[in-house]
Amino acid sequence: MKTGEFHNPQRKTIGRTIWHYDAVESTNDTLKELLEQDLEEGLVVWADRQAAGKGRHGRAWASPPGGLYISILLRPKEAHAQVLGLLAGMPLVKTLRHLGVFATLKWPNDAIFQGRKLAGILSEGVYRRDTYHVILGVGVNTNLDLERLPPDVQARATSLKREVNLYVANEECLEYFLEQLDDVYSRYVHTPAPLMMKEYRGACGTIGKRVSVDTAKGKVLGKATDVTPAGALIVVDDKEGRHEIVDGTVEYVE
Repeated sequence: MKTGEFHNPQRKTIGRTIWHYDAVESTNDTLKELLEQDLEEGLVVWADRQAAGKGRHGRAWASPPGGLYISILLRPKEAHAQVLGLLAGMPLVKTLRHLGVFATLKWPNDAIFQGRKLAGILSEGVYRRDTYHVILGVGVNTNLDLERLPPDVQARATSLKREVNLYVANEECLEYFLEQLDDVYSRYVHTPAPLMMKEYRGACGTIGKRVSVDTAKGKVLGKATDVTPAGALIVVDDKEGRHEIVDGTVEYVE
């Protein structure tokens, strides 16, 4: 059930309208269902909790009360779900640093701090009536008690509450993030994507690290050297073989 609606006409695109829900199955799925309506670009769906939150590859994203869970409706100039998912990481990390945690970007969609996941992004491309949309889902462990996460997740996760030892209002986190994302998306609209991806490369902590990547074709072990303009991760293995990875799960290797 929708419990509130907020408006900010000063935004360029993103966050001019926010629909707030107490609980949904998934904010991304809620927006998909709403696409049959005539919705404005930049609409934000915000929920206090998700019953069936999801991450990449259909993995569950534990979404108990205390975290920030949103999805944003975009109509990009090109079919850029992958690129937009990466670019959204820049304002996400900037927000986390603003709130006191020096997080870094882990390709493709995670914000991490000291090896633990603090936030994640799921971007999905959807066609409705011949129009291409991107639904950008973002989950942030703000005031989450880690004990409420599944045991197998607790060891790999952290939260703002844990790291800064202060209460961080979800409203404050959301407001700052939408402001930064609105600026990035405005520049994306008027800038060739390859130029925007140069900015992403500078913020991506994965580049230069030795990584192990699980892909549909098997595991790739080597050094992450670059990210292509289309968002693929370049890994050079120990035999100097070059791998262009569009989709995979990265682990850092010491």
